[in-house]
Amino acid sequence: MLFSALIIFTATVQTYAAEQKETKQKADLTELSIEELMNVEIKSTATLTDTKPRLVPAAVTTITDEQIRASGARSLFELLDIYVPNFEWLRNHWEADVMGVRGIINDRDDKYLLLVNGRNMNQRTHFGALSEQDLVLLNDIHHIDIVRGPGSALYGPGAVSMVINIVTYNANTFKGTETTGRVGAIEEFYSGEVKHGQAFDDNDGGLFAYAGVANYNGASKYDAPQIYPYSFPENPGYPGEGTHAGDPMTNAPLGRDGEAGGGQQPIKTYIQITRDNWDIWGRYTRGGKEFALASGSLAVYPTGWANNTWASSFYSYQQATGWIGYKQELTNNIDIDYAFSYFLLDSVNVRKGVVTDAYREDNYYGKVLLQWQPNDQHKIALGTEISHLELGIKDTGWPPVDATSQEFGAGPNMPSWSTNMYSFLGEWQWTLNDQWTTFLGARLDDHTYTKSMFSPRAAVVYTPTNIDAIKLMWSQSVRTNFETEMKRQDMDPTLSNNTTPEKIDNVELRYERQQTKNLDLAASFFLYSLKVISWNQSIMQSVPVGTQKDYGVEIEASYHNDKTRVTISHGYTKLLDFTLEPGQTSYITAKPYGYGDDLTNWSNQITKVVFQHKLDEKWTINSSLRIYWGFPGMKDYDKYYPYSGMPASYPDYPIVEDGWERAYRGSYFLDLGLQYKPSKDLTIGVNGYDLLGVFNRDFNKRNYIEVAGTGDFRDQAPAVGVSVTYKF
Repeated sequence: MLFSALIIFTATVQTYAAEQKETKQKADLTELSIEELMNVEIKSTATLTDTKPRLVPAAVTTITDEQIRASGARSLFELLDIYVPNFEWLRNHWEADVMGVRGIINDRDDKYLLLVNGRNMNQRTHFGALSEQDLVLLNDIHHIDIVRGPGSALYGPGAVSMVINIVTYNANTFKGTETTGRVGAIEEFYSGEVKHGQAFDDNDGGLFAYAGVANYNGASKYDAPQIYPYSFPENPGYPGEGTHAGDPMTNAPLGRDGEAGGGQQPIKTYIQITRDNWDIWGRYTRGGKEFALASGSLAVYPTGWANNTWASSFYSYQQATGWIGYKQELTNNIDIDYAFSYFLLDSVNVRKGVVTDAYREDNYYGKVLLQWQPNDQHKIALGTEISHLELGIKDTGWPPVDATSQEFGAGPNMPSWSTNMYSFLGEWQWTLNDQWTTFLGARLDDHTYTKSMFSPRAAVVYTPTNIDAIKLMWSQSVRTNFETEMKRQDMDPTLSNNTTPEKIDNVELRYERQQTKNLDLAASFFLYSLKVISWNQSIMQSVPVGTQKDYGVEIEASYHNDKTRVTISHGYTKLLDFTLEPGQTSYITAKPYGYGDDLTNWSNQITKVVFQHKLDEKWTINSSLRIYWGFPGMKDYDKYYPYSGMPASYPDYPIVEDGWERAYRGSYFLDLGLQYKPSKDLTIGVNGYDLLGVFNRDFNKRNYIEVAGTGDFRDQAPAVGVSVTYKF
């Protein structure tokens, strides 16, 4: 039988078995103080063994269902941008938007893992984390755990910068029936969601079901203008004819900002059945977005492939996932988790009406994980995983694309192929005494096209008092190149280093303090060295391009009482050095070329503030402010590379004009919300998005990831949304 791999190791209260145990304790837990709750052992996204929250060896942000509803977020991109410290979200001219943390971001979302209930959902052929992120449908989510820092020792190749684990509702965490309708104006959308949870008659398990559908039309080019740093000639028929640098692109048929890709409605469905120690679920998602092309691709008109410039450009995907899990309780201190899972992931990328990438993945996965606690001091987890991927370009009839031609990124002569990965992993948690706890773990992965990949992790946690925790953590994580890149080299060994894995070495010192029962403080210092795989424009491949060394500091504070919650975070990230591999080029920084010493696609300083206050039993106000203080590294890169970046057969057109500054300034995103609860079953919410754009549109600018010099951005539209939720 074929299996597929990567992840199952639960998140905070993630696997059903863990949730079952916690549910039995619920009546008692509600009576515990915060200090006592911090000593209750739980399943954590950051460990394989049960761990007290204050001892978890990682920087973890948990976004609750209440916070999701209060934010009014219209996508996972927006939600994480609101709540996660030192997190950044950028647009993309060539496919899906991208996000990153602590200075690690790429032209494709390949530096982190996206999980649903511990199941790895990443696409491995071409992009990385693709599904779930653009959907406005979020009501099936109970909470999200985000682990900042490497996680391959737990979750396998790909967890270089962070792990995002979406934990859904189940029959234990939701009972009854609830419907939610949402509508957005200016950035226009409509959505409807329904969920139902029901325990079985004997209270041994239950059923949870969810369905959501949306219509996302986005914002017009007038409300969300695209701004290029390039003055387009007055020639009749030229794209953007006569538009000057910095002017809104309004005299061209630019697509609506955020519009669903290919005109397809976003869809999400989920069903889960739990019984005894069985956990069975299925999930289907469909999404995608339109995007605007870089000015470099417009500047070559009419000499090159831009003749059809304003035809539709979008990405789209569908993903169907199934999961069967069983927990065997051998003894009071030995459990074994078994799981088998399968997903199908179709994706397509269309640029100017041309299908440039179209892939399908069939992913089979199996795992066995033993957890043993021989005594109070020691906890041990050992496991194995097997992953099988079937890959290639397949005519599935999906999606219906009105394209002028098909130029597949995998190449017309690339056959269907398959790969296997065999993994062994373990963790040992040793409580030396009341003050010292150590974690030692490692994972070994063997992939068809790479040498064995080793991902160790070690951590020491010191708790000198019952309110302080000092954590010293070291980890090494890896990532294979994209499956297409490795297959190409297998077919043509003359290609450049396609099978060399990416590797990061990371050290982090973190301090956490519960100052009072209402005030929590935390600070982290991190230092890492990343041998990065990224896009090389000169050879048009993703290859090892160099070594990126960064350091940074994060400061967090959270105040909470019965009526008010305020969280504040600030992240500072700085490039130490970047060393190019011989013969390679990179867009990550212009430092190797003698221009500055900052990261191209990162704001060195990021500040976030979230505020929630209950005015009374019926009214609650919410607000969030995110500040990207500036992009000096982007300015340096555009000085170095102010051209279109097109192949050598095209002339170089300067697309970043002298004196251009607007893209490099700060971005400021302010949201305000009001919730009204006239009864215990009905909630009405109103949210205003990106409101500072009312005063200055550029306050809302969202920059694009730079690959070959762009210097442009799109101003997000100030918008409003209304939601109505009723529970039966």
